[in-house]
Amino acid sequence: MTAYISTGSSTSSELEAILRRKALQLLTSGSRRCCVARYPVGYELSGVEELGEAVKGCRVAFVMFFGRVCPYCKAFDPIFRHVGAKYADLANFVKAEVERFALTASALGVMGTPTTFAFVDGRPAEALPGFAVAPVFEQFVQRNLRDARCG
Repeated sequence: MTAYISTGSSTSSELEAILRRKALQLLTSGSRRCCVARYPVGYELSGVEELGEAVKGCRVAFVMFFGRVCPYCKAFDPIFRHVGAKYADLANFVKAEVERFALTASALGVMGTPTTFAFVDGRPAEALPGFAVAPVFEQFVQRNLRDARCG
């Protein structure tokens, strides 16, 4: 291996850069676990205790408050699931029906459905009210993951 590294300075510096990136990936991946208790993407929560577990089980959790007869909720659900699947290893993406979680939704200031909340370290960090197209929702997800230093 020494002969390979010493054959040229550009090859050596390229190899050093690759090794440095790989070492950084290994260090950061093992040192910060973003999720301990994962829920399937789009999982519908059944109660407040389960909501607490989902929100505290990951450093970042996204909770979509929805209504069963809400057409915008039905249209947003596949977007929520698609984007959620891309980031499922970093955060929980769960759903809470507003009728079942009326007190929680009220306390959070949910004024309409769908409303998606980003919870960071168990606390509400940011809300995305209404329907959002995939790129907007993905930016919302990325911003909250980045702010939480997760991902």
